[in-house]
Amino acid sequence: MKKGFTLIELLIVIIIVALLVTLAVPKYKTAMEKARAQEGITNLTLAADQANGYYMSHEGTYSGFSGNYTQGADKTKKVYFNTVAISGGGESLTLTTARTTGAYTLGINLSGGKVSSRTCTGDTRLCDAIGWE
Repeated sequence: MKKGFTLIELLIVIIIVALLVTLAVPKYKTAMEKARAQEGITNLTLAADQANGYYMSHEGTYSGFSGNYTQGADKTKKVYFNTVAISGGGESLTLTTARTTGAYTLGINLSGGKVSSRTCTGDTRLCDAIGWE
């Protein structure tokens, strides 16, 4: 009796492993992008909280809260996303941050001291995977 595997058995195992890898890699990439996107979401949330605090303490206006988000020590991370950009003023404000690869941009629109909408523009496949909207 021979010990070991036949060539057919080895080929079948290789085919099964290749199929599993083919199925797993896209799921892995999606999961990794969701994790990276959390940095941008957290940065936007921090900036939105600061902006809404400013709105409440400045008699219902965002005027004066502009430029790039560098309030205080700027507790945001900038590994996968750029600095949070702030535009608008008065009654509404828009906060955006772009993925450093340029694949997509996340945004929050503020109005009346609350989040009025969230946006994801760019690669629609990645935006759908993140589930930001």
